[in-house]
Amino acid sequence: MFTKSLILTTAILLFPVCQLQADIIHSTWVGGAGGSWYDENNWSPPIVPNNTVWDRFEVSIDSYGYKAAIGIGDSPPISIDKLECRGYITLYGPWYPVKLTLEKEGLINYGELDALRLDITGILTNKGDAELNIDDFFSAHGDLYNELNAEINVEYRYMEIADANIVNNGLIRASANGALEAEIDFDNSNRIELYSGGVSGGTFNNNDTGVVEGFGYVDSEQLTMNNGTIYALGGALVMRSSGSIMNTGILGNKPLATLNLWSFSEVNNFRTIEVNAGGGVALYFNLVNEPNAVITLLNGTLAAKTITQKAGAILKGFGGITGDIVIEPNAVVELTGPTNIVGNMTIGEGAILDISNGTVLVTGDVTCNNGIIQTTNGTFIVLGKQFGICQRKIIDVLSP
Repeated sequence: MFTKSLILTTAILLFPVCQLQADIIHSTWVGGAGGSWYDENNWSPPIVPNNTVWDRFEVSIDSYGYKAAIGIGDSPPISIDKLECRGYITLYGPWYPVKLTLEKEGLINYGELDALRLDITGILTNKGDAELNIDDFFSAHGDLYNELNAEINVEYRYMEIADANIVNNGLIRASANGALEAEIDFDNSNRIELYSGGVSGGTFNNNDTGVVEGFGYVDSEQLTMNNGTIYALGGALVMRSSGSIMNTGILGNKPLATLNLWSFSEVNNFRTIEVNAGGGVALYFNLVNEPNAVITLLNGTLAAKTITQKAGAILKGFGGITGDIVIEPNAVVELTGPTNIVGNMTIGEGAILDISNGTVLVTGDVTCNNGIIQTTNGTFIVLGKQFGICQRKIIDVLSP
């Protein structure tokens, strides 16, 4: 009796220990050009990869130069530890998205992978020189890493990386109303190209090596921070934030394109805004040009509710300005050609409005608080009322 009890007790105690010692099965696709994940004959060893209490699967799919299309369903749902893809591979669900769970190391793509109608849980890594194409109801729950020289293409639909981050060190291309969203942080250190597409995050960080170009949108829930370069190109690019937008890099429009900045708070420029011909830069709210920052008008239109020029900041060039201009005490604005200002202007004490080589027309009122209006081969015309006193300096360098 004692022996039987001892054996039974030992078996009970050993069971949870054995349960933790699951076998790792390295599974390889041998199904050729395509087929079902659930066909055991498509795998070596001939077992359908799907984690159990006793077995854990690390899966490798290599198309060896041809194209392999592998269908995944939801009966039963697939859960594995790791999936490595090489070659030209398509992973797809049926007409609706199905779950694919990667419990440990996630999905690692070394080749050209098309992923569609899938809802992936786990980390996604697009390795250098790899290409990941996502469309048709793709979503993921886990961080997405796009490495240097790697490429991600998203098109046709809004794709969400839920409860996670996107880190881009390669190329992301969003086109044809395709969009890629990180629910937490979208961190860009390389290149994003938009062709009627979009990118967004809880916060969107364009680092100092990051470049965003095209037409579509850049979105954030809390903060859009630009330390790199963002240009509207080929159409209208909308930068919108439910929080705020801050620029410590370069913002602008290429000729014939428009950059629209939309937020609930003022936009602070700490570095460069470039406004090119045939389009412009337009803000929904106020723009503050901070000390040492530069706004360059290159025959484009700059628009905001109020444009505040701080002392030590540079606003120069010619073109169009829509909105009220406040030139703070000791600040300078240099208009170097024909410029129409649709709005009011305030010139602070010791501030300078320097006009040269063209006519500056102000459609609203001008309030002078002991500033200076200086014209060199230029003309200053005010259609509204003038208040206060400014010192006038007129220089005609063409006179004998």
